[in-house]
Amino acid sequence: MKCLNKILIILTVFVLSSCSSLSSLKFWGDDEEEEGPEELYSIENNRSLEKNWSFSNDNEILYGRLIPAIYEGKVFYINSTGYISSVDLDSGKLLWSKETQDIVSSGIDVNFKTISYGTLDGSIVALDYKDGRELWRSATSSESLSPPANSGSHLVIQTVDGRVAGYNLKNGNQEWFHQTVLPSLTLRGTSRPFIDQGFIFTGFAGGKIAMIYPDSGAIRLELPVTLNEGKSELERIVDVDGRSIIVNNLLVAASYQGNISAINLRDGRPTWQEEISTVKDLTSNGNRIVAVDEKSLIKAFGAATGARIWDQEDLKLRKLTSPVSIRNLIAVGDFEGYIHLLNAQSGNFEGRKKVSRNAITEIISTGNFLLVADSAGRVQKFSVE
Repeated sequence: MKCLNKILIILTVFVLSSCSSLSSLKFWGDDEEEEGPEELYSIENNRSLEKNWSFSNDNEILYGRLIPAIYEGKVFYINSTGYISSVDLDSGKLLWSKETQDIVSSGIDVNFKTISYGTLDGSIVALDYKDGRELWRSATSSESLSPPANSGSHLVIQTVDGRVAGYNLKNGNQEWFHQTVLPSLTLRGTSRPFIDQGFIFTGFAGGKIAMIYPDSGAIRLELPVTLNEGKSELERIVDVDGRSIIVNNLLVAASYQGNISAINLRDGRPTWQEEISTVKDLTSNGNRIVAVDEKSLIKAFGAATGARIWDQEDLKLRKLTSPVSIRNLIAVGDFEGYIHLLNAQSGNFEGRKKVSRNAITEIISTGNFLLVADSAGRVQKFSVE
């Protein structure tokens, strides 16, 4: 028995040492997968965040992008189980709330006196902004994971099957759609359509942005952000899921495993292009375009030339939100509930505050205020001092 025990011990040591050696061959991963998030270090708070109010919709699950919306001095927010609230922007006082009984996957848009959202089972729903009364609902071809856009005549929603459709704002009838062919593999997400210069802009899984007439669905331009040139199906995933922006008649868009590109809207030609991989929204501050890449590295590019102005790597792998611009600052939230304020000119930290015990999922800016939503369904308003 003693000999058998010794043999077992020797075999165990051999197996353990072999496992250690085999791990260096990286059959099941690489150094990138073993990296952890950057630890925060102390900074000097030159700017502070003062909490004005908060309310909670108690979100137990999270589908898609649940982004707060501001309209006519009110804040609107819906959770994934369909509970919607309207609060006063200044005071945070609850004006009304409602259980819609919908499983909401898109978050909401509020414009032209209409609240709209998409559901997990494939519907687009319109509510009255005054009290949440349902106006109409229509079937969509699939679920949507980002809020609709409202042109004043049509609600435009993008679904995960690569379709963008326009619904009559008054009665909900579908009046047009534009269908794209999806690659074999795509990310789970959809671009958020937005309206600018009288057109709808939205990105697709094939690495392109479409410029669409909102009344007819006709394509004005289809603009390539990234070419699909990878050797494998995984390498060819170049989805444009983040919201693009328009600066000085340049459409700036970015893709996963691809590029950030500035395209001249006059002739549809690229002005500049730099390599990046991101699914986050872009933001601008002065003459800078700011992006958060897939590793949570924050990068600023010159709007006119694409020149790299600064990088901020001290929040690496902290699962940052999309960046937002407020005054001369860039704000991002992270998975530990912190809000970080960066100088838009240099990328240096100007302030930091832990505002939640849960991950920050979305930030929007309005005037000198930030609205911050976390994974638990709490929305807070902060003034930047």
